[in-house]
Amino acid sequence: MKKTKLRNIVILTVIYIIATLSLVILLNQNILNNDTNRVLERSSNIQLFLEKHPNVSLPKGFELLPKATDDSDTRKIAHGAAYSRDLTRSKITITSPIFDDGQVKNYLQITESRTSTWFITFATITFAILIYLSVGFQVLKRARELHNFTENTVAKIKNIERSPLTQSYLISEKDDRITTALNTLGESIQRQGLSHTEKKENLYEFIEFFQFPIFIYNNKGKIRKTNAAFKNEFTDTQNLDIFSPYADFLTFLVDKMLHPDIQEKLFYFEEIAAYYQIRITPLPELDSRFLVTMMDVTSYYRTLDAHNAFIANVSHELKTPLTSIKGFAELLESDDISQEEGKNFAAIINKESSRLMNLVQDTLLLTKQNHRIDKKKLNLTTLIQDILNTSRPQISEKNLHLEAQVENITFKTNQQMVHSIFENLIENAIKYTPNDGKIIVSLQTKDKKVIFSVTDNGPGLTEIQKERIFDRFYRVDESRSEVKGTGLGLSIVEKNVQELQGHIDVVSIIGKGTTFTVTL
Repeated sequence: MKKTKLRNIVILTVIYIIATLSLVILLNQNILNNDTNRVLERSSNIQLFLEKHPNVSLPKGFELLPKATDDSDTRKIAHGAAYSRDLTRSKITITSPIFDDGQVKNYLQITESRTSTWFITFATITFAILIYLSVGFQVLKRARELHNFTENTVAKIKNIERSPLTQSYLISEKDDRITTALNTLGESIQRQGLSHTEKKENLYEFIEFFQFPIFIYNNKGKIRKTNAAFKNEFTDTQNLDIFSPYADFLTFLVDKMLHPDIQEKLFYFEEIAAYYQIRITPLPELDSRFLVTMMDVTSYYRTLDAHNAFIANVSHELKTPLTSIKGFAELLESDDISQEEGKNFAAIINKESSRLMNLVQDTLLLTKQNHRIDKKKLNLTTLIQDILNTSRPQISEKNLHLEAQVENITFKTNQQMVHSIFENLIENAIKYTPNDGKIIVSLQTKDKKVIFSVTDNGPGLTEIQKERIFDRFYRVDESRSEVKGTGLGLSIVEKNVQELQGHIDVVSIIGKGTTFTVTL
């Protein structure tokens, strides 16, 4: 804005200078024309006098040039000019022809002083400067008054916006129309505002008691009030543009400005990975404002998603053994199979039935809600030895080297949950350790805490696999047929460790092996 005004001033100044110079040039040209006409008139009078008195000597400044004279002045006349004019700073010289019977007889040259234009030029420029300065002074004065008036008006409006009910913003030294209009506006605002100020203040105080985000915005898209929970989740702002990353939600808020009604709707806020149940309630008595409550239902929907995924995975896992059992049972009903084939089919059915039972048992363990965990003193060393003895056949089958670094420890805990933790981790190590490999089982105490760890020299885990290793039904190997199990073992381990208020860590190196460490 300032650049535009400065540019306009420069343009007007240039135009004024050009106009002044043009006037000076026109005045000088007019004086020169007057001098030229004066000398030409003298020349005509002298020529008439010479016709009557040819032998009279001419006064100073007058000269008769012979016909044969050849200079720039006579050449101009020879080319058709009525006369020739030469100018210097102070002199004007006019050369005009004298005719006899239509032929140039000779030339009359008159030199006289020029009328001085200095005073007229000086006076014109001085007058122009005085006018410019006078107008400039008036313009600056008017601009300053306009600026002060604008600043005062803006200040009044800001005071109205900042505190329309308590500020004394209607005082003015001048009783101008805008101040009068502001007076009227202020009085109107005060009358309207005082009628519902108490309601507004009570509402603003009331929303602070809630632990979920709440904000109030008006029909101009300005957020007028937020509670502490909103500021924690988002930011302290006065503009709905804060929700620009969430286009659907912003559109929903804007639509309520056009069609105000009570409505609830679920939105997913991708940038903060949260689900909010939004409820908008119009407040027509409070300047057409809107109360927005944001209930965080992320946990519910994540639990629902996990539940649905779990049901889908369980259904898939149950389908495989059931399909095998049904298929081989149908084959047993056939009369075309031999006794040996029948035994093989029955063995397969028995194996798939055991797999199905293990899956059901693990699913029950995983979904069991332990509202109360009974604890008693257990000899953890004996518990680990029993598990290792039970696993001897599998260890011998793969010719694994077992190294047990187990201290004699008695600890108060839940027997079933700890047994499940130790058993699953030991069985998991046996499954993923290659033939002739090595397994290290360790049990020790540190700072009154029990530390149990199982180390194998299997293929190891990638970072992505480590992130997902405790997911339900997740298996590291791509082919589920290569390693037996339900895929729920480590999920059960993590659940039991958490319920016992313990902690589990995984350290793995590709090609070196993996160590699971449980701290209770």
